[in-house]
Amino acid sequence: MKKYIKNIIGLLAIITVLSCETTELDLLDNPNAPPVSVDENTFLNSIEFSFSEFFEDVTSAGAEVVRLEYMFDTYENQYINTNPDLAGAWRQAYSGILKDVQTLLPVAEENELYIHSGISKTLRAYVLMTLVDYFGNVPYSEALQGEEGVTFPQLDEGVDVYAAALADLNDALNDFSRVTDDTPEPTSELFYGSNIDKWIKLVNTLKFKYYLNTRLINETESANQIANLISENNLISTASDNFYWRAGTADLPQSRHQYYVNEYLAASTGDYISNYLMWTLTIEKGLDDPRLRYYVYRQTNEFPTSVADLDNQIDCWNDPRPATYAAVDAISAAPLPFCSLFGRGDGYWGRDHAEQDGIPPDNTLRSTYGVYPAGGRFDDNDGTRVRPGQGLDGAGIWPIMTDSFVYFMRAEAAIFLGTTDDSRMMLEQGTRKSISNVMALLTNPENFDNVPETTDVDNYITAVLNLYDGAGTDTERMNVIGKEYWISLFGNGVEGYNLFRRTGTPNNLQPTLLGTGNFPRTFLYPNIAADRNTNISNADRSFTDKTFWDTNPDELK
Repeated sequence: MKKYIKNIIGLLAIITVLSCETTELDLLDNPNAPPVSVDENTFLNSIEFSFSEFFEDVTSAGAEVVRLEYMFDTYENQYINTNPDLAGAWRQAYSGILKDVQTLLPVAEENELYIHSGISKTLRAYVLMTLVDYFGNVPYSEALQGEEGVTFPQLDEGVDVYAAALADLNDALNDFSRVTDDTPEPTSELFYGSNIDKWIKLVNTLKFKYYLNTRLINETESANQIANLISENNLISTASDNFYWRAGTADLPQSRHQYYVNEYLAASTGDYISNYLMWTLTIEKGLDDPRLRYYVYRQTNEFPTSVADLDNQIDCWNDPRPATYAAVDAISAAPLPFCSLFGRGDGYWGRDHAEQDGIPPDNTLRSTYGVYPAGGRFDDNDGTRVRPGQGLDGAGIWPIMTDSFVYFMRAEAAIFLGTTDDSRMMLEQGTRKSISNVMALLTNPENFDNVPETTDVDNYITAVLNLYDGAGTDTERMNVIGKEYWISLFGNGVEGYNLFRRTGTPNNLQPTLLGTGNFPRTFLYPNIAADRNTNISNADRSFTDKTFWDTNPDELK
């Protein structure tokens, strides 16, 4: 089970400066509160740190529903309006990021702080799009308006909030274009170190994302805009452009990656690794994915051998295979995993999607997070339990937007929007760059015996391209692209959730164990929103409600 312990990264001063702000979701300034003294650098750091927390929360929910992470219960039970991840994301968005951006922008504009304003608008755009992606219609135009605001802001249509996000991205580009040698830089900028060229690439990439998400409802506009962005050749395209939040290794205040805190610093491991993810990395293609030992660390290299130990530690071992699970996967011709990867016999020990049995005494045996993205241990066949200080000591990353993601997005656009890109070449580039990014996080590869060699990577790429070449339709080709994109998204549930709803890929996700419930096309509003705003209600909402750009059929599971 996840432990919802939030990191604090040296921002106690920020908390003090901003303590006069409302701490709950009022969605407007208190007109009776004393005026806030705005320090532009402190506010920008606060916005960036809150953004990292927002991303962490939305990633968890999105990753769970698309099997990048293990989901403990049915959709209805896991994502009721008390879900702490989604409540945390909503609070970070409205009481933190959006409110702080609203406060900072007038000061930045008055003082020609174009770097501050451009960064703030870029992050606000990401947050607005993600709120719409996850919840559909959300408050915006009547929210955060200070004395001119309303007590209970109305919901804005998702399409309008998306349009506001696009306007923010265009405004950010305009701000960055006005930067001169005399423009004051932030004293501390936590993502790109105030490198304007990299921020511009991120903005262009987020515009690409905007048009790719909306291609189902406006194909011509999306095709034209994406073609322009590709021809301008100013997207995230190299590892140095990657948009990461980087964790640290400090104890006081705690700065490590949250997965590392949950697994390596806790008294016992708290999470399971998704069986479907491990199956994809090991069995589906008939060879190990080069990223396997970076993503997954095995605390044991074998499974229990006695019936008593199996009953105690993996009690599903002798259960009948669920009727919802096909005997053989139509894509890979290999059986989808059930219970654990016993066919491997080497300790890849996880849980199935929505396995809700009680937690057995397996904390020191189950597989856990490795080097990427958590900053943990590389799996070098050690087969020993994880402990504090091991691996990278928690110095992992949150991969928010990377060069590999962009190449997969370009592959999708080539297939469905007819851009001039070669989708096969984009697939290869995306896969190679993902593997390269993952391997680069291990700072001392020469200390290990099982680091993938060039031939391992090439063999994997060959297997992927053979699948692509064997696909007979665009739908089949997109499934090959979508699966590789999905694998690259470990640590990013936002793009995984959008990918699945936008393309239906990967199309062989492990079924929900009990075979019941509706896949959340959007999530319910958190109770912190519904309980405090009479214009927000879950009474007439269900998981079948779609966000405005999702026009795909209802059968997603």
